Amino acid sequence: MYITHLNSIYSNETTLIDYVPYPQRVHQVSDGGIRVAQGIKILPSEFVEYLLAGSQGATTRSLDILRGIVAARGKTGLILATGGSVWTGYGTTIPLTNKYPKHRMLPLGMTQIYAGQLANKLGGVDYVSTDTTSCISAHSALHHAKLLIDSSRLDRVIVVSSDNGASEEYMHFFGEQGLCLLESDGVDANKFRLGQGANITVVESPTSLKQTKNTPLAKVHDINIVSETHSNPLGIAPTGIGYRKAITSILTPAMVSSINFVKTHSTYSDDNQVECEVVKELLGNMPTVNYKKKIGHTMGPSAAIEMHLAMGDRKGTFLSLGAGMGNVFAAAIVETLDAFTEE
Repeated sequence: MYITHLNSIYSNETTLIDYVPYPQRVHQVSDGGIRVAQGIKILPSEFVEYLLAGSQGATTRSLDILRGIVAARGKTGLILATGGSVWTGYGTTIPLTNKYPKHRMLPLGMTQIYAGQLANKLGGVDYVSTDTTSCISAHSALHHAKLLIDSSRLDRVIVVSSDNGASEEYMHFFGEQGLCLLESDGVDANKFRLGQGANITVVESPTSLKQTKNTPLAKVHDINIVSETHSNPLGIAPTGIGYRKAITSILTPAMVSSINFVKTHSTYSDDNQVECEVVKELLGNMPTVNYKKKIGHTMGPSAAIEMHLAMGDRKGTFLSLGAGMGNVFAAAIVETLDAFTEE
């Protein structure tokens, strides 16, 4: 499975979103609990629209490219990877009846609707779904896409990832768990911090490449999603069994020698040490890269955004890791291509 199109947008200390400075230290808790300093909150669909239009820091205008891909011969799928937030806000209410004038919207109640709207905007696709697997949603969507392509159900898949990573609800939740930056922490403190962003990734089969004539940017050799047994659904088991299962399920002895570096999940929480120990145990002193201190934890799209950054920063074959609430773990082997050999 080949990656043929990438486009990302994300927050950092200097990025302007709609001409509003987006603070990297958006996740601050004044008293370690309830009172959370609110950061800039933009609906995830707005980030996707920036990518489609090529605005607000997006590298290209994706809309025309995606419409051309959808119009090509063969079957195209669309997967919207959303992490796990309500795009209209957890506290959003809608009119219902005179007796019950307000009704709280259920989590994820709007995401599939937007997926359908997006499919129509692209010109109609042969398959559309959403993937909400917490912080590994982008990894999970790519795994989903690979299964569909390998089984010849689809020729190519467009994965669109975004999440409400800076919402007040997320900040309260993680603040109450004691995971985040406090106002008393220094600017360089290595602690969990939130960001927002979105990514568009197109993956294609070798047959699809002949139809679209797209140039492959990278090859996804393998990808897998696993779970671990752990009493805390918000953390990682001290044994790191989830990471170990994800890595060993795809990393054959023959492939180990081809890995040049590891793109870690690295939330800057206590879980970091567990991840580092597993990587060292299985791969030795392998070079690692991480991006959450630079852009914050963008939640659902984090794997796709960070994979894009890793491909731009370093050439070679790397292991892309992810972990998510609900004890889910992901690993992918990605090779950045300078040249393409037809299969």
